[in-house]
Amino acid sequence: MEMKSATREGVTIVTPVGRVDTSTAKAFEDGVMGAIAANNKVAIAFNEIDYISSAGLRVVLMAGKKLTASKGTLVIINIPEKILTIFKMSGFDKILKICPTFEESKSFFN
Repeated sequence: MEMKSATREGVTIVTPVGRVDTSTAKAFEDGVMGAIAANNKVAIAFNEIDYISSAGLRVVLMAGKKLTASKGTLVIINIPEKILTIFKMSGFDKILKICPTFEESKSFFN
């Protein structure tokens, strides 16, 4: 798995590439937590992954809790339907902000 990171309009966008599973969850966690350490406005774009395991979901949940505790914001963007289905099955769609695009997520970061 590869991690991409970019800043757009004051928001750090982290994009994992490939699979987020048990063997790659630590790299995913390092990338997400590094983004949080640098900025309290973070979006995770899932458009370049084809699989996320419970280990990856745990990282997303930890990131959300950490940003909420520090009065920051986490938004999930560009999530493919098959990954969104996993988020819905786990109830993450009820506790996380999920937007189809970065443009649609901007209101959460104001």
